[in-house]
Amino acid sequence: MLRRTPGWWLQTTGVVHTALGAVLYRDVYAGMGRDKVLATVPERGDRATAFWFTAAGTAIFLGGRLLRSAEEHGDGAAQRTAGATLLGVGAVGSAMMPRGGFWALLAIGGAAVRRGRKL
Repeated sequence: MLRRTPGWWLQTTGVVHTALGAVLYRDVYAGMGRDKVLATVPERGDRATAFWFTAAGTAIFLGGRLLRSAEEHGDGAAQRTAGATLLGVGAVGSAMMPRGGFWALLAIGGAAVRRGRKL
């Protein structure tokens, strides 16, 4: 079993975010599928929101995997940088969307900074 490190939590957050997007926007994705997928996402609107919500989940997962690699290799500087970035995005996101999930990034970012300082 994987240790529940900040990287693990960030990967898990990415999976949950992507799955949540698939559920919340299932009707939007169904419409995109009916329209043959290609060139179905405009710059704004429900389709753009669905696309970027899901893309963000994938990027969060990737960031978590990279953070896990830094954890596995004892790269404290990378962990502190990732943690500080997550704290910043989490703070701004929480202020702008208090009912969103950005608070999770605050918790994970703080844990990553603390872990990176121990090295």
